[in-house]
Amino acid sequence: MKGGISPMANRILTGDNWQERIRDKMGIDAAYLPNSAIEQPDIIQVAEANIISMVPDYEALDGDARLYLENATVLECCILLAPSMAARLPTKSIGPHARYELGINWDQKKAEFIEERNSSLNKLAELKDLPSPTLPTFTVTYPKRGW
Repeated sequence: MKGGISPMANRILTGDNWQERIRDKMGIDAAYLPNSAIEQPDIIQVAEANIISMVPDYEALDGDARLYLENATVLECCILLAPSMAARLPTKSIGPHARYELGINWDQKKAEFIEERNSSLNKLAELKDLPSPTLPTFTVTYPKRGW
């Protein structure tokens, strides 16, 4: 690839038709969200890097743990794609006998994707006895005086 970044192989979503999984989760047709948009490094590579940073030893996961890992990655792609969806989808649909206003609140959908992704990561953490990557943690400390 001249003058650009060469595409990396996927590290988590390695099976066939992974793009369709993302479209299905978003409820979007390929005409509005083509494979080329999903395969951009800003989407799939960033999504996988985000999930990998939260899940140590992701390569060793199998069975249900692998399922939750892949689901979290699909949802991370949805989170990254959500802001652009308002520009991709038509706002009105007019047919011979009807007229429809098509309104999806993509900010709300993004929040739902984040919640679902966090749920998958938490289930993964429970399966592998890992600390939860998404639940906030805090420490109780005592006041220190710098005298």
